[in-house]
Amino acid sequence: MKKSAKIAIYSLISLCVVMVVGLILGANYMFAYALDSQFKQGALAEEEVEMEPLSEEDVSQGIPQTVEEWLVASSQRETIISHDGLELVGYYLAAPAPTDKYALLVHGYKAGPTGMAHYARYYQDAGWNVVVPHHRAHGDSQGRYIGMGWLEHYDMLGWLSRILTMEPDARILMHGVSMGAATTMLTTGSANLPANVEVAIADCGYNNVTAEFTHQLKEIFGLPGFPLLPVTSLLTKLKADYSFDQVDCEAAVARSSTPTLFIHGDGDGFVPFEMLDVVYSAATCPKEKLVVPGAGHAKARETDPELYWSTVNSFLSRYMN
Repeated sequence: MKKSAKIAIYSLISLCVVMVVGLILGANYMFAYALDSQFKQGALAEEEVEMEPLSEEDVSQGIPQTVEEWLVASSQRETIISHDGLELVGYYLAAPAPTDKYALLVHGYKAGPTGMAHYARYYQDAGWNVVVPHHRAHGDSQGRYIGMGWLEHYDMLGWLSRILTMEPDARILMHGVSMGAATTMLTTGSANLPANVEVAIADCGYNNVTAEFTHQLKEIFGLPGFPLLPVTSLLTKLKADYSFDQVDCEAAVARSSTPTLFIHGDGDGFVPFEMLDVVYSAATCPKEKLVVPGAGHAKARETDPELYWSTVNSFLSRYMN
């Protein structure tokens, strides 16, 4: 073989090795950046929760200054053990009067129960018992890796079981926002979903995690999803025991029979607004959708609370008597 041919082959091999090593390093970085709760260097996160003031009457009666503080101060701590042995922590708020209605509220990516405080306050005022968990790898719950809804949907099945120990005949609503919406859709698509879950609300959830990460890679780093995402998915399977293919909300709602209200703001740039029609079209359950004009990510309730809650209440009255 000529010397020039050997050099070309060695150069090609070296280039391939560099590309493979670079791809593996990139996948490791993405996994840590997006899914490892111990990664501290500017990881992707949803918008910070704004502290929402209570009324002057509430404050004058000694109630904490914000809804978030109210949630922590007024709730009872509950714990469960996940299917893989983690202690998961949540807040329980009893209804003002005895009832069999329970709202399981599911928070978003790198957020927490306080991000659902205004929802909790609304439902409790409306006469519901309320449960608001910390996701694994969030807040007071144990765990290192974020499941983007897949691992968390197993945890929600655990919280549903906990509710049923409190009230075997409980009539349950699941209301999730962002990753919480994805978790809700994956939970209602589970063969193990209790029949007690009568209604679901999915507010600004993604259709699948590959599409969401592809969007974020382009927005943040200007990179395409391929070939980085397939390698990151494989790494995720090895480290966190799930692959991106499993986080498929389209397939979940196609299996679900739980009446579901899909909500999205048309100004959402974090989970693209176009994903609403993808999951809505895939759903075979009784369904309705609400588009909130001008609302950014997870801001539909704040942008037009009257429209938001009137639509939710109409949906609940239709499917929960």
